[in-house]
Amino acid sequence: MEHMFCLQSNNCSKSGNTPNVLRQGGTTALNFMLMDWYKQAIQTPLAYTLKLPSNRSPEARKKRRARLSSFLSGGLAGGTTTTFLYPIEFLRTRLAMDIGATIKTRQYPRGMRDVFISTWNADGVRGLYQGYGIALFGVVVYRALHLGGYDAVKSELIHRKTLSLEYNQQQHSTKARKIKFNDTLTIGERFAVAQIVSVVAGTMCYPIDSVRRRLMMQAGEPVELRRYRNSLYCFRKVMTQEGIRGFYLGIGPNLVRSFGGALLLVTYDAFKVMI
Repeated sequence: MEHMFCLQSNNCSKSGNTPNVLRQGGTTALNFMLMDWYKQAIQTPLAYTLKLPSNRSPEARKKRRARLSSFLSGGLAGGTTTTFLYPIEFLRTRLAMDIGATIKTRQYPRGMRDVFISTWNADGVRGLYQGYGIALFGVVVYRALHLGGYDAVKSELIHRKTLSLEYNQQQHSTKARKIKFNDTLTIGERFAVAQIVSVVAGTMCYPIDSVRRRLMMQAGEPVELRRYRNSLYCFRKVMTQEGIRGFYLGIGPNLVRSFGGALLLVTYDAFKVMI
């Protein structure tokens, strides 16, 4: 980061910002919209699981179905969003890595247009989806843990809190003054859950994201000059040459960014209540 600042001053921190804003806005809107839609769509298939023979109680099976619904809908939403917006993510990554002392010394001086034209001329549509396979796998896992995990953990905590408060209400039922209990999570509790889920999901899926970025950066190059043939080859080569540490290069800023992801989840919850 210090090296980039010396080369480009304030411009380096904004490189790739335009496609990042487009990607972030579209990703956020589609993820939340599609998660709610998928959650409704898979309720019917999951309802059949209650009719299957099981040693679990009906209540336990319903809770298990609710958790499964959260994880599945989160993963499906992430996969669908990535499929539509992956070219923008590709442009963002290439521009963010395009550093130079001046605009003329950069590989893509005109920004998004240069990246798009260069990649299209070299590889066509396939070039814009370089690393898509591993990215799709990573996003499905990440969104299942991030969106679905938050929804599942939040629902479980609310359920446990409700049971505890019902017990407390019964204990105080003999008193003349009726005591009111809050059976929902506070903003602070929701944010704590969201932050923990964001850090765990980001840490678990970061190696996949590292491979995706490495594959992205070689798009547009001649095939014989590319360092990695495919995702599996990239995994093996990084592990052999750099070890586990190679998969976690740059994870520090990613963990700091998880604060925004947690804030987004809590804000969405608040708006759902208001609407």
